[in-house]
Amino acid sequence: MSDFLNNKVIPAVTKFAQFKFVRAMQAAVTAGLGATVVGSIFMIMMNPPFPADVSNVFIDAWRAWSAANASWLGLGYQVTLEFVGLYALIGMAVVVSNMNDVRPTNMVVISCASFLILSANLVEGNMAIGFLGAKGLVTALLVGCFVVELSCWLMKHGFKINLPEAVPPFVAEPLNALIVNIVVIAAVVAVRLIVGALSGGALLPAVINSLFAPLFVASDSLLAVVLYSVIVRLLWFFGLHGGNIAGAVMTPILSVTLIENATAFVNNEAMPYIFTQMFVQTWTVMGVLAIVIAMLIVCKSKQLKAISKVAIAPALFNIGEPITFGLPIVMNFKILVPYLLCFALDAAVPYLATSAGLINRSFVNIPYTVPAIFKAFLSTMDFRAVILYVVLLVVNVLIFIPWLKKYDHELLVNEEQSA
Repeated sequence: MSDFLNNKVIPAVTKFAQFKFVRAMQAAVTAGLGATVVGSIFMIMMNPPFPADVSNVFIDAWRAWSAANASWLGLGYQVTLEFVGLYALIGMAVVVSNMNDVRPTNMVVISCASFLILSANLVEGNMAIGFLGAKGLVTALLVGCFVVELSCWLMKHGFKINLPEAVPPFVAEPLNALIVNIVVIAAVVAVRLIVGALSGGALLPAVINSLFAPLFVASDSLLAVVLYSVIVRLLWFFGLHGGNIAGAVMTPILSVTLIENATAFVNNEAMPYIFTQMFVQTWTVMGVLAIVIAMLIVCKSKQLKAISKVAIAPALFNIGEPITFGLPIVMNFKILVPYLLCFALDAAVPYLATSAGLINRSFVNIPYTVPAIFKAFLSTMDFRAVILYVVLLVVNVLIFIPWLKKYDHELLVNEEQSA
């Protein structure tokens, strides 16, 4: 088993994680994080998160203020959450440019132009930009990578204007890339025409979304949630960064589902998804904190007492590396059973509770390092989520205690023998 994992599975997973597009996508999706967090604030100010039949002096004043300031609040929401695809595109263009050791300025400009050609239409003289947000996120990532890679390939093969060294770089850069830009834009226009001809006039993002639609449906299921959580933890168990590797596949999907929920909330519609980026960051990390709490309660060995004291502060802020490599969790079969059990439970119970309407679906983007107990409320605007978090945390601690107590006893015996 160990030989199979070390010789077959881990090398394959590591190779996938090092694939250029995967590494670039991980960085690109986070490019719009700041905008989406700010947009979430605008969204809450614009739409007080209270049922329509709830009324008091504070809520009524908030609603009146929101109505009076709807214009600039709506603008703040639109230019943040509704442009997340464009921000991811810029992030992808910058990251791929850096990977190819080229200046990103022209690459960002030509990528944005290409994305608009493929994703926007003119309606009565006005540009329709519905695909610049979450609906165009996958297209943005593909375009940002393809345009930069194509541009770099053309430049390496002589498609550029050579200018004297005396010309300032900021002047030379766009002129050097002039031929490349023309070829790239021509290729992008050709893609738009071909896609339109084959799809009855549909834009590329619409075609891509139709292809990915079954994946979005399949990913928002109990089985998918539990599998994701277990796979991430198995990767960590073998010393690989589970969040980055599994996130390379799921982050674009989970980012889209979160923003789709936010859009539905703004439009007073039912939020369509349970499995979102905030669901992952709230519920599928709490087991790390539970391990540390259980260690602080029962462990007496010098090793685990020291590790628990070091790991408690990072664990509160959803950082699990100290406990992963200090306990260690990596290749420690003595705690593998409760480790996988708790993280599967932490994924399944909140999913079922949300599906049953016991807690709200997540729709507010909160920074990763905000303690999960606060994130449970802030991402859903529902105090019931906090209650569920506390209950699950206690259950996790109770599951870990007997296993950690046995492991700690073995370490304590070894320490006494060594002494």
